[in-house]
Amino acid sequence: MLTEKRVNFQRSISGFSIIEMAIVMVIVATLLGGLLVSISSTQEINNRIETKNQLDEIVEALYGFAQVNGYLPCPAIPTSNGAESRNGGGVCSRVHGFVPSATLGLSGSVNADGLLLDSWLSPYRYSVTNANGNVFTNQNGMRVTLAALGATMGGVAPDLRVCDTAACGAVVADRLPVVVLSLGADWATFDAADVDAAENSREAVLNGYRIPNDADFVSAPYIEDTFDDLITWMSPNILFTKMITAGQLP
Repeated sequence: MLTEKRVNFQRSISGFSIIEMAIVMVIVATLLGGLLVSISSTQEINNRIETKNQLDEIVEALYGFAQVNGYLPCPAIPTSNGAESRNGGGVCSRVHGFVPSATLGLSGSVNADGLLLDSWLSPYRYSVTNANGNVFTNQNGMRVTLAALGATMGGVAPDLRVCDTAACGAVVADRLPVVVLSLGADWATFDAADVDAAENSREAVLNGYRIPNDADFVSAPYIEDTFDDLITWMSPNILFTKMITAGQLP
């Protein structure tokens, strides 16, 4: 009798321990799940902050390049190893491509093609206006080209623009010489229904990379799993002011 009671008592303890263990495992799983979500959200925020900072550095480097050289660099391509890619005679006929990080002397992670990468390991896209016969990227210097055209500063207008949507319900910024963008965390995902993201990167393909192919871009509020592109641009007024200060323009 005593042995039977002892067995029953042990069984009850054993049963209780299993139930207790199951409850503990559920609690731990719930806590870990919340922790992983929190870590993922924090990482995404950090990635966006780092990418925004690097976009600012790229624009500052572009201003500096224009102040020193008198023109803007041509986009890089996957076969130029991070340097600007020009035609024979120094002509820049390319509007869309990638940040010429080697030409600008920028540091950062690059891929096998030498293209500067954002925090999600996607190359930064770089577009430069070809308005007025590529006056902004002419290696002879904007000052010389402007004099040859007999044009005033107001008469040489870059043609890139940023809108709030692909349909351009409102213009966020207009007459831009340069647009630089990161495709965000979802850069590898192609969603044909995402027309705003498509405006920034899904209009053409260059050596396997999706790039824009017109003068319009979209800057919209961040919405997870919907729109996460990060975009910045050069102000034509700041560009002209900096170049005048540097003696590159009259």
